[in-house]
Amino acid sequence: MADQAARNVASGRFGVRELIEEAQREAFMRRRVYPNQVRAGRMSQEDADRRIDLMEAIVTRLTRTAGAE
Repeated sequence: MADQAARNVASGRFGVRELIEEAQREAFMRRRVYPNQVRAGRMSQEDADRRIDLMEAIVTRLTRTAGAE
C-alpha cells in the first residue's frame, strides 16, 4: 500500500494543491483527536504537539512549493 502511494506521488498522479488539502485535513483531524489521546494516556502532550507541528510544517512546505511552480 505504501509503495503504491509513493508511486502515485512520484508519477504526478496527485497535484500539489490536492496534497496540501489532504495535509490540511490531517492537521485538522490531529488537532481534534490528539487531545483525547493525551487525556487517555495513549500519547504524551509533547508527542501530540510535535506530530501536529510536523503536519502543519508539511502544509507550509507544500504551499511554498506550489507558489514556486
